[in-house]
Amino acid sequence: TPIPDGMVHGRVYDTDLYDEENPTGAVGQISYEEFWGRLREFLDEMLPVAEEAGVKMALHPEDPPMPTLRGTPRLVHGPDHFQQLLDLNPSESNTMLFCVGTLAEMADGDIYEMVDRYSRTGRIGFVHLRNVRGRVPHYDEVFIDEGDVDMIRVLRILKQNGFDGIITPDHTPQMSCGGWHAGKAHALGWIRAALMAIEGEG
Repeated sequence: TPIPDGMVHGRVYDTDLYDEENPTGAVGQISYEEFWGRLREFLDEMLPVAEEAGVKMALHPEDPPMPTLRGTPRLVHGPDHFQQLLDLNPSESNTMLFCVGTLAEMADGDIYEMVDRYSRTGRIGFVHLRNVRGRVPHYDEVFIDEGDVDMIRVLRILKQNGFDGIITPDHTPQMSCGGWHAGKAHALGWIRAALMAIEGEG
């Protein structure tokens, strides 16, 4: 359905829309321990190849960051789970795709503490900047400059801790004047201006 003029559509997550009594399309259940074990086996096989090729592998946190989704356990859905990922294998090719929006959506944790803690590890592959309002199980994705997260503060922490990697926008609300592209252009322009301002702070 086309978006009416002057409208903006964003993504909303609401657990009330899922009927646990009558699930559809759910895969077979496994335990958290088995899921993490499978990840360890995968990393042990793939990371030597990545190292040889000079590639960094980066794991995105679960989005939405729920312990389970449609009856299936999720991996990185809490503030400490990225450390669990890093502890699985010490390879420098085993990194985080540090999605600020997803981390901010988590039911627990302080986004600024997480940015500070993990940016000190040197194991962030790259950063997604996305803003949200609310936390699971109910949150909205919003424009980069209007959510709960102070993105300037996030960028200052990254700079303070010496992060010099890639920063990209993530999902953006869809706009009637250009769909996702307009929202992405807004986010890119905002990020560029913010980085220039922070660099100018000395």
